[in-house]
Amino acid sequence: MKKIGLSLCLVLSLGFLKAHEVSAEEIADIFYKLNAKEPKMKINHTKGFCAKGVFLPNAQAKKDLDVPLLNEKEIPASVRYSLGGVAMDDKSKVRGMALKLENQNASWTMVMLNTEINFAKNPNEFAQFFEMRIPKNGKVDEARIKKLYEEVPSYRNFAAYTKTIGISSSVANTPYYSVHAFRFKDKKGKLLPARWKFVPKEGIKYLNPQELKQKDSNYLLSAFQQHLKTKPIEYQMYLVFANKNDATNDTTALWKGKHKELLVGTLKVEKYEGMGCNKDVYFPADLPKGVEAPTDPLFQIRNEVYGITFSRRQ
Repeated sequence: MKKIGLSLCLVLSLGFLKAHEVSAEEIADIFYKLNAKEPKMKINHTKGFCAKGVFLPNAQAKKDLDVPLLNEKEIPASVRYSLGGVAMDDKSKVRGMALKLENQNASWTMVMLNTEINFAKNPNEFAQFFEMRIPKNGKVDEARIKKLYEEVPSYRNFAAYTKTIGISSSVANTPYYSVHAFRFKDKKGKLLPARWKFVPKEGIKYLNPQELKQKDSNYLLSAFQQHLKTKPIEYQMYLVFANKNDATNDTTALWKGKHKELLVGTLKVEKYEGMGCNKDVYFPADLPKGVEAPTDPLFQIRNEVYGITFSRRQ
């Protein structure tokens, strides 16, 4: 651990020079510097709640894809809804959804955001994004943050993107995206790169400023529970296949223009399950046969950080 600590100090003092390839341990250390008060809580997507439901695969997806899990009539689903980072106020913008589909033979864990892209394209940018928020002498260096947002295209790009979305009124009106491009095996054995999206059946809805003022900091859970009194919350899952010139190894790249899409199935969220899943870990690398991992620089280290922080919470 001493070696890791010295390495982290060096990294921070040099401002994450490109010559240094930041490690999963160092990223975990940064998260804990930001969240030192609650070391046993999740250090990212801290606030959340749990639900159960079912996933109903679409017949066309069964015909087009060689993913045996999708051959089921329905698949039990566990869901964790969350806020981004360590936000505790539902009136913040970033949302997350972790979804685990599992039967006796296979499982598929999906970890999603309500943004189509991420703020970093590699581990160094990812680490710096959080490191620059660590208080120095009790104060966050806002001037440095502003400077880095101007200098780093990934940060600037993400800031511009988030201005195009609002604060959702309910998880029932929030879309969720894979961000990464995974590879899906078709019936001919070819791997097709695609991102996915979960589109709420009741549409995407954002709060206007007046509506936002009337909400408390926990309105998402109360709206969720109220919704389930009358009907389940439903999303349609689509694969969005990459076009020829789309970047499939860059989580900061928006795919523009028309794309071929495939309806994979419908997620029905039917039951509130309390807060127990907030202690769980969700590994995006948990993939079923027929789905292969992304090739971008962030995916593997993301899984490693999840493993390290889960271990430290125990």
